[in-house]
Amino acid sequence: MKLSLLLHPEHVFLDIPAHAREEVLVYVAQRLEQTGTVKRSQDLVDLLLDRERLGATVVGDETAIPHCKLPGLKNIVAAFARTPESVSFGSGEGDRARLFFFVLSPREQPAAHLQVLANIARLLRNPQARRHCLEAGTADELIAALARFEAAS
Repeated sequence: MKLSLLLHPEHVFLDIPAHAREEVLVYVAQRLEQTGTVKRSQDLVDLLLDRERLGATVVGDETAIPHCKLPGLKNIVAAFARTPESVSFGSGEGDRARLFFFVLSPREQPAAHLQVLANIARLLRNPQARRHCLEAGTADELIAALARFEAAS
């Protein structure tokens, strides 16, 4: 499953006003609730924080992939958020991130969940892809850039 096909413009949040991990999670969860993607934003925040307690989802290069399995979802949902400055997103000093790729999956689709996470990790190994994520001015620009990088890999 390609990220560019899962990611919809209404799930792309550029330069969000967040300065801490919880603020990033709450911001995205509330926006997903507003679009009708999730029923209760607080349930999503709780699940994402539970996942972070198991191990921070920071993957390096100021990037994190917060993810969880969300009861009631019918399909995998991807969202992207970017902060103007890096925020602490883990327990270590170097666990800071500006780029956040959210993956929410139905419990019944564990293989697809892992496939999406692997695709994001593969994409993020490309410094040019990360740069485009930092510089995209609109959701459409970001999604188009991701599609180009996915097609090339």
